[in-house]
Amino acid sequence: MCKIYCAGPLFNPKEREEMQEIAAVLEKAGYQVFLPHRDGLEFANIFPNLLEKGVAPQQAKAILNNAIFSLDVFHVTDSHGLILNMNGRVPDEGAMVEAGIAWACNKVIVIFRNDSRSLLEGNCNPMVMGLSGFSYIKNYEDIPRAFDYKFSKAREDFICSRDPQFEITMNNGKQISEFLSGQKPSNDITSLLIDLFRERICQNTEDQIRNYTQIHMPQ
Repeated sequence: MCKIYCAGPLFNPKEREEMQEIAAVLEKAGYQVFLPHRDGLEFANIFPNLLEKGVAPQQAKAILNNAIFSLDVFHVTDSHGLILNMNGRVPDEGAMVEAGIAWACNKVIVIFRNDSRSLLEGNCNPMVMGLSGFSYIKNYEDIPRAFDYKFSKAREDFICSRDPQFEITMNNGKQISEFLSGQKPSNDITSLLIDLFRERICQNTEDQIRNYTQIHMPQ
């Protein structure tokens, strides 16, 4: 069963509804799907737990930002393909990052777009459209068919070399994903996030303060 990462805007009920419809079409066709707002970390759910464990608010935000980034990077790289929902006046920023990672990792990419709004005289940005070979799908029911066709043509022997920091991020995301799929209590998930990110965030903060002090020290 091939796994598809669903990338697109998720910031209001209508956007989430459309992403859920895209996911449902793929699941009905037999694909496994990762839908971030449904299957990932919810900032609002974990943030209070971090505060209860004595984590300062700014550190709690930094831990969650790192966790969400790591989890999504893992699922993009763990997927066989990515569906990019281009609807909206401009493409969603996070979805663009996810699609770029997928393209760099040689994942199969399908673009969905049935919104006529565009910034370039009726044309989509070529830097985005190039990710899917300058083609896109207009109808929900055509999305699984596009993946079926592209998977039938895709190479299976491509191995992507990765930056060490990329590997760390992906492995952190894998651990978070295993906790989520194992339906661990939110308290356990919160403890994991603290273990994974708190020390690094503290070290990064100290390094930034040290560098800032050195740069701005009077001569």
